[in-house]
Amino acid sequence: MRNKKVLAITGIRSEYDILYPVIDALRNSGNFNVKIAVSGAHLSDWHGNTVKKIEEDGFEIADRIDCLLMTNRKTQRAKGVGLLIQALAQTVEREDPDLILFVGDREECIAATVVGNYMDVLVAHIGGGDPVYGNADDPIRFAGSKLAHIHLVTAKPYAENLKRIGEEEFRIFFVGNPAYANIANTPRVPLEDISQFLDFDISDSRYVVLLKHPLSSEKESAYEQMKVTLQATEEFAEENNIKIAGIYPNTDPGSYDILNAIEELKSDKIKFFKTLPRNIFINLMRNTMALIGNSSMGILEAPFYKLPVVNVGNRQKGRLNAGNVEFVGYDIELIKKSLHKACFDVDYRKYIAGLENPYGDEKAPEKIKDILLSINLNDSKWYVKKKLC
Repeated sequence: MRNKKVLAITGIRSEYDILYPVIDALRNSGNFNVKIAVSGAHLSDWHGNTVKKIEEDGFEIADRIDCLLMTNRKTQRAKGVGLLIQALAQTVEREDPDLILFVGDREECIAATVVGNYMDVLVAHIGGGDPVYGNADDPIRFAGSKLAHIHLVTAKPYAENLKRIGEEEFRIFFVGNPAYANIANTPRVPLEDISQFLDFDISDSRYVVLLKHPLSSEKESAYEQMKVTLQATEEFAEENNIKIAGIYPNTDPGSYDILNAIEELKSDKIKFFKTLPRNIFINLMRNTMALIGNSSMGILEAPFYKLPVVNVGNRQKGRLNAGNVEFVGYDIELIKKSLHKACFDVDYRKYIAGLENPYGDEKAPEKIKDILLSINLNDSKWYVKKKLC
C-alpha cells in the first residue's frame, strides 16, 4: 500500500503549534508523505518570519502563499481569502494530495475546504464544532465544518455540535487538543535561562503572561480596550511587585490599534515580544502565575497547564470553559480584582489545579495518525456528504 499524501496548510504560529505534533506523527509513522503550504503571518517579517521555524522542523514546503494584506481594514481578511484560494488551488493541482489538513477557523479554514471540495480532495479539520461568539471566525469555522470530510474534534461537546448541524457520525472523531503533545514533550528550561533569553528578569516566578487580540465585531474599540487592559495590568504589577510578559497580537484588523497602545506604554514592569521559540514559550507558560487577555490559549491550552486565566472582554465567550477562566469586562478595578484572585487566592488556585480537562491529553497526534491511516481513499462515502439538516 502506497503512502498517503498529506498537504497541511498553516498561516500563523499559534495554529502551527497545534498542527506540528500531528504532522510530525504522520511523518514519523512511515505511512504518510507530508508537505506544507505556508501562508499568511508565517511569511511576514513583522510577525517574526515564522516560516523559518517550519523549515527548522524539517518539513518540505510545497508553497509559500502571500495573502496577508497589512491594511488594518475590514477588507483585509476577505481579500486575503480570495488570494489564498486562488494560490492553494494551484498548489493542490500540482501536488495532487490525498488529504488536505488544517486547524481551526482562520482564512486557511475556508480556503482549504473550498479548494478541497471543488477539486475532489478529502479535507480533515482539526478543531471543528467549537463556537467563538462575536468573532467572524465562528461562522467561518462552522462553514468549514460543513465543507470538511473528516472532523477531528478537541472536546466531546464539540462533536455533539457537529452532529446537531447534520454532520454524519462516522466522520466525527474526538481526539483532544494536539498542542498538549508539544507541552508534554518539551524539556524544562530554568527560569534563569528564560530570563536571560528574554532580557527580562522573571527568575522569581512572580510574573503574568498577557496575550490579547482584537475582536472583529469590536474593531473600533481595540485601542481603548487595550489601553484599559494595560493600565490595569501595570497597576496590578506595581502594587504587587510582579512582572508582565506580553506577546504581540495576531494579524486581524484592529491589531495595529493594539500595537499603538503597546508602543505608548512606558513601564519597566511590562515587556512585549513579537514571537518566542516553542521551548521558551512553553516554559514561560509552565511557570507563570496566570494568563490575562483573550487568547484561545486560555480556553484550550491553559487547562493542561492547570493555569488560572483572566479573559478580558467578549472574545472566547461561548467556548467550553474547563473552569479555569474568569471573564471580566473592561473595568480597571475588576480586572485587578480578578488578577489578584488568579495569582494569590490559594483556594481558587487549588480548585483549578484539581479541574478535569475536557480537552483530552497529549495522545491526540497518535489518535489522528491512526484515524487518517484507517480511511479508505477508494470508499466514496468519505467524498459524498449527505444533507441531514
